Amino acid sequence: MIELKEQSVVVHLSDEGRRVLRQVGVELPDTPGVRFDVQEESERGMWIGLDYQDGFRHMLLIRWEYILAMDVIVGEVRTEGFLN
Repeated sequence: MIELKEQSVVVHLSDEGRRVLRQVGVELPDTPGVRFDVQEESERGMWIGLDYQDGFRHMLLIRWEYILAMDVIVGEVRTEGFLN
């Protein structure tokens, strides 16, 4: 199992998940995947940190049932030697 805490992830949300996040004030791009930094994970979903215009850092729970797919960004790609 992958530890999501303190990982950057690209999440593909269901239509309902996008609707709920917009309803609570999260501005989402039109791209299929949305990048988030995970603060914690629980049995209900993953907690992400967001900076709102009120100047405060907020923690928001994205429930697992709203996530269709997730790409976990685990590190940079390294190439050794020369490329032709």
